[in-house]
Amino acid sequence: MKRRDERFLMKVADMYYRDELSQHVIATKLNISRTTVSRALTAAKKAGYIKVIFDFPTESSVEIEKKLEKKYQIKEAGVALSKEDTSIEYEVSKTAARYLARVLKNDLVIGLTWGTTMKHWIDAFDAENLGKTIKTKGVRVVPFLGTNSPASQTKDYLRLTYSSLLSSRLSELIRGINYSLPAPMYSNNPELKQLLLQEPEIALTLEKAKACDIAFFSIGDLSERSAIGCLAEEKAQMLKELKLAGGIGEIMGRVFDQNGNTIESAFNDRLIGISLDDLKKIPTKVAIIYDDYKIEATKVALKTGLVDVLITSDLIAEQLLQH
Repeated sequence: MKRRDERFLMKVADMYYRDELSQHVIATKLNISRTTVSRALTAAKKAGYIKVIFDFPTESSVEIEKKLEKKYQIKEAGVALSKEDTSIEYEVSKTAARYLARVLKNDLVIGLTWGTTMKHWIDAFDAENLGKTIKTKGVRVVPFLGTNSPASQTKDYLRLTYSSLLSSRLSELIRGINYSLPAPMYSNNPELKQLLLQEPEIALTLEKAKACDIAFFSIGDLSERSAIGCLAEEKAQMLKELKLAGGIGEIMGRVFDQNGNTIESAFNDRLIGISLDDLKKIPTKVAIIYDDYKIEATKVALKTGLVDVLITSDLIAEQLLQH
């Protein structure tokens, strides 16, 4: 290598790493292209002028995230570490909130489902004041499901987890535009469901939901602990029957089998919201999981392509990596 080449490589490396100048600024200052800057940095590394040392904290989630991404072939894993002073629910919700803040961009269309996990995620976004620094424009937030209605007053907390209510709250936090879905989540009358789907506002919201860029949801099991099972004894019994029919878990109320496909049933036919096939077409599907009883359903969702990004805890991540 010529002496002037060595000097050039060292100069570019010094400007980029020590002076912290962008490749664009370096290219302008040295009257070269950004491609030349990039190649110079690569050559400097090969020549040994640049040595990268990772000095992460002892407790780091990077390695376990890489293992999850490799095993399940997903775009990204975000793993929250357990802490003594805060609950794991909050740590996972905070990680998911920061993920959202990072991926926000102009004209993004966000879809979300319902439930306590979704509420905790939005609560964390608010508590961390992540909306204050957001400057994106034209972001739209769309609910995936109609409004649920718990049969018992002991389950009234579920009224705070409506998909439409959560989408409204999130759109306010990010200064976006909210779409409402003025319909029940579940209709006992199939004819009424069809009439509701013909309503312009409902049809518009569901079409927008199908075409969203990114989806946020949790994954439920089919036990009495599931949010749907908590709505009424009748729905809890339906979930038990669907489990006997091969159901593994549910997303947006849609019960799926070992292959990640919807189990057709009267229960599925009466839901008002997007389908599992609609969800599969959304470019980025983000699952937020902090309950360990959801592990088996989450494994199937990961293996069958229902999830692109997983936000979870270190304890659940370890169990997902077990053979």
